[in-house]
Amino acid sequence: MSSPDNSAISEKLDTLIRIQAALAVKDMATQKEKIVFLYGAGLGPSYIASILGTTAKTVSVAMAKHKKASASKGDQTDE
Repeated sequence: MSSPDNSAISEKLDTLIRIQAALAVKDMATQKEKIVFLYGAGLGPSYIASILGTTAKTVSVAMAKHKKASASKGDQTDE
């Protein structure tokens, strides 16, 4: 495949991922729940921020607080 074809496929895949992510978190009550879920699914802070309409810093802070709270409860997962 040529590079333009790869670029078009990549853009379409990105769109599908964003749609699926938005649908997956639409019924979650808080932004923090959405961030934790999407981060656990393997998405990075910048990507999550673009899906939720916030900043990567907000996502990173929410994840840091979540990890700290999980660690203090004895739960060492990175979900």
